[in-house]
Amino acid sequence: MSLKTYHNVTMDELREVLKEEKGWFRHIPEGSKEYAFDFKLSNARHIVIRVCSGITMTGYSRGRGKDAIRVFALDTKANKGYIKTKRVYRIQTWKTNLEKAVWNCFNQAKERRDRYK
Repeated sequence: MSLKTYHNVTMDELREVLKEEKGWFRHIPEGSKEYAFDFKLSNARHIVIRVCSGITMTGYSRGRGKDAIRVFALDTKANKGYIKTKRVYRIQTWKTNLEKAVWNCFNQAKERRDRYK
């Protein structure tokens, strides 16, 4: 099987990566039709790392080619985007790619926060 083959990501699989006990909070943002996971930076609670899952309220992932997993940071105080990363495609390597995207976003958000203290 090719590593670029579509993988139907489940909520259980996402929760293995974005664990509640690690600080991730699952919700459906206002105006959205998919679950998102948020993580607040410890020293700047208004900065949130958000992962938009592509998993709808039915609990199922959107179809092949419909949507990727998106990772970005928001400044909830200013109500605007803070950091944007590459999309995470739902292929066989999605878990590793998601972990890298989250760490990249987290580190960029911390660096930006520290730069403008």
